[in-house]
Amino acid sequence: MPVTDLHAHIIVADSLRAMHDAHPEVGPELLEEEDGYYLRYPGRERLGPMPPQMFDVDARISEMDRQRVDVQILAVPPPQFHYHVPTEPGVDFARMQNDGMISTAQKHPDRFQVFATLPLQDIDASLAEIERVAANPVVRGVELGSNVNGANLDHGSLEPLWTELEDRDLPAWFHPDQRSIAGADRIRSYYLQNFIGIPLESTIAIASLIFGGVPKRHPDLRFGFVHGGGFAPYQVGRFDHGWGCRPEPKANIDVPPSEYFHELYFDSLTHDALSLEMLGRRVGWDHVVLGSDYPFDMANTDPVTAVEVLGLPEEDLRAVLEDNAERFLRPVTGAASMAG
Repeated sequence: MPVTDLHAHIIVADSLRAMHDAHPEVGPELLEEEDGYYLRYPGRERLGPMPPQMFDVDARISEMDRQRVDVQILAVPPPQFHYHVPTEPGVDFARMQNDGMISTAQKHPDRFQVFATLPLQDIDASLAEIERVAANPVVRGVELGSNVNGANLDHGSLEPLWTELEDRDLPAWFHPDQRSIAGADRIRSYYLQNFIGIPLESTIAIASLIFGGVPKRHPDLRFGFVHGGGFAPYQVGRFDHGWGCRPEPKANIDVPPSEYFHELYFDSLTHDALSLEMLGRRVGWDHVVLGSDYPFDMANTDPVTAVEVLGLPEEDLRAVLEDNAERFLRPVTGAASMAG
């Protein structure tokens, strides 16, 4: 099986231009300056600098070869979710970006597949976008934010989404947006909005899903989380203790929350060998997948080696680098049969 990186971001320049042309009042604009590329968002701070590999597919493939990564699952960077804009441009932005990523994957079918993005400010529109892209075999799942304009993932409005994804065997891959994090007013210095805010968001997302009973109600839906699951895998004992002594955590689940950690998937991006070893021991190496955060500066530029240095048994190493991705992602055969 191919070595597969499930945590890789891309911006398709043609899609970006189409977004800005269609809705300049909310669409991002690409700026090229001396120190790199920036995205300027109306009414929001600009994003950057970004490396050219965010846009240059040939350069990306060359780096993948150096990293010994065969396949990337392409996903938009979180600022490109655009959940905060009105429904019409949000729907257009999701469609344009999905079409751009699908086109890239179809041109390089042995190197790229896709996590589709959805306009989660409108659930009906999200269901329609799932139906539109789901039959395409390069679409292996969807990428979702850790909250939707401040609403946690156990919010009742999202229930039709979980049902649709489960019915279509499309896994949900969660990535926080640095600009919609909890406690933002206290972590503005030292880049703490990324160091603390991002893993905190994943922790809230995991806790909300588990305690909200979403995996219990949708046992066939696969949930995956970037950055090693934030702080959640390392605080599961606290979750269990609280579930055992408090009534509130028992509202929707009748087993300790740790029981669900063996069903969720987590990427390998912990930036630390000891933390990664602890993650694998906590959730099982059969639920850890390769993730790099390519091509951002917070990425691991040698993700395969970061797993190899643990000295895992060959079976576990192969599971993290290859096999678990295929267990998590929607089977290509399933997509092909839908297309037929």
